[in-house]
Amino acid sequence: MTRPFALVTRRLQDPQVMAMILVLTAVFLGILFFGAALAPYITGVVLAYLLEGMVRPLLRARLPRLPAVLVVFSIFLALLYFLFFGLVPNLVRQLTKLVGELPRITEALKGLLEKLSEMASGVADPEFVQHIVIQLVDGARELLTDSVTYLVHGLPGLLSLAIYLVLVPFLVFFFMKDKEEFLVYLGRFLPQDRELLTRVLRDADAGVGGYVRGKFWELLLLGLSSYVVFVLQGFDYAFLLGVLTGLSVLIPFLGLVVVMVPVAVLGVVQWGVSLEAMHPLLAYGILQAIDGNIVAPIILGETVKVHPTTIILSVLLFGSIWGLVGVFFAVPLVVLTKSVFEALVRLPNID
Repeated sequence: MTRPFALVTRRLQDPQVMAMILVLTAVFLGILFFGAALAPYITGVVLAYLLEGMVRPLLRARLPRLPAVLVVFSIFLALLYFLFFGLVPNLVRQLTKLVGELPRITEALKGLLEKLSEMASGVADPEFVQHIVIQLVDGARELLTDSVTYLVHGLPGLLSLAIYLVLVPFLVFFFMKDKEEFLVYLGRFLPQDRELLTRVLRDADAGVGGYVRGKFWELLLLGLSSYVVFVLQGFDYAFLLGVLTGLSVLIPFLGLVVVMVPVAVLGVVQWGVSLEAMHPLLAYGILQAIDGNIVAPIILGETVKVHPTTIILSVLLFGSIWGLVGVFFAVPLVVLTKSVFEALVRLPNID
């Protein structure tokens, strides 16, 4: 048995390690079985956890916690209502427009099929080329239609929207304001000897917290820059595709390919089969290359030290279990697991 696994085996014989595993298992099972009912609370806890990263610098500047929380919460509240009342209506308008133009998009794809078949004549078997192109075009059309349908149906209803706009900010504020009281209360249910649990959670916090906060800024920068570029190009669906491009960073590797399809298809629909139709796709590729090779490494730093094949496996695995939610949280879950494992290995022996 290799040294890391031998160390972990010895850790499992320690009461503190077993207590930590029981706590993490209880949290996991609670989310698994009661996640839907506790969704507003879980959302509030996650948002409060992320916003704590903005509170800490104010606390280090010797600002009392309540004023620091009020400053950060005010910024959060302004951004939240700007999102729902400023950005979401634009997104709904573009989605509605896109749904209404699906018949025209279908005709444009058929025209693209005919032109591609003509271009391939004399080079390959026309029937074979036509069959391949039909499969590609039908697949692109189906993906575009399914994506639009999912986005439309995924928009929250009035009741859910009211709950999240009122209840979640309320929870976020009190989770931030009374953080110490909540931790003291939860500490009553934890073992008295929890030095090991504290160390492990601290390491996990550094990995998962850094990744989630980094991804937020990466999403914001990529989405905003792509929106600006698409607007400058005169793209009719600049806002919708800017949002999708930003969200693509939440699905490592696969998100880049999935969003590329609507960018290419809608470009052809607007400008036809021409060089101008390739400009949005070219811009999209350049922005993704800059993000993947420059922006993401700078923002995330050394937070994520997970091999790409492991990331893809986690996306496929958790996506098959929990759907889109599993896809979004696949990497944080892997980072959390890796952080816990490495923290156990690095800890000194406890006799």
